[in-house]
Amino acid sequence: IPLTMRSALIPSVMRGDSVKEITSLLVRYRSAMGAVQLPRLVNSNSTMQAASPAFETARLFSIIGAGADLLMAFACLLVIIAAMSIFIALYNSLQERRYDMAIMRVMGASRNKLFLAIMLEGTLLTLLGSVLGLLLGHLALMVVPLWLEQTQKTGITGWTFHPAEYALLAASVLLGLLCAIIPAIQAYRTDISEVLAGNG
Repeated sequence: IPLTMRSALIPSVMRGDSVKEITSLLVRYRSAMGAVQLPRLVNSNSTMQAASPAFETARLFSIIGAGADLLMAFACLLVIIAAMSIFIALYNSLQERRYDMAIMRVMGASRNKLFLAIMLEGTLLTLLGSVLGLLLGHLALMVVPLWLEQTQKTGITGWTFHPAEYALLAASVLLGLLCAIIPAIQAYRTDISEVLAGNG
């Protein structure tokens, strides 16, 4: 910044109180028109660069928002894959245990008990998986700052639990119920005589 401009902006320069070079300056506008005209005037008529904090912050959040949307889409894809994996695991487990379920029916277990057992199994699988995933995520937030010094300045800690995480656990229970309902219906409709005869 030229000495004349620094003197006009900061009186201490004239008195010799400051020997440091000025690298940035925060300007408050008296009117909205100044916020529009001054940055353009500075950028076009000087070697200095004017930037509006509000505009730059909004642009930063728009860039971060695009990355967050991409991560959210990737997370949704992972949830769909996980749901398919749970469904396939439960269905294959049911096929392998058809004879055992038929024996349970012979020994007095009702259709409703088998139905509830399969539903409970799917719910517990997704709930325990979600709890384990959250714990691993928080553990990573505790370990990463030990390796990267830059992350320590952000104040991110693994001891902080977001309210959305509890909603995630509730959603995992619902997902487990949805994935288990078809295998549970199959178990409910199991024909004891055909299974025991080796035709099921």
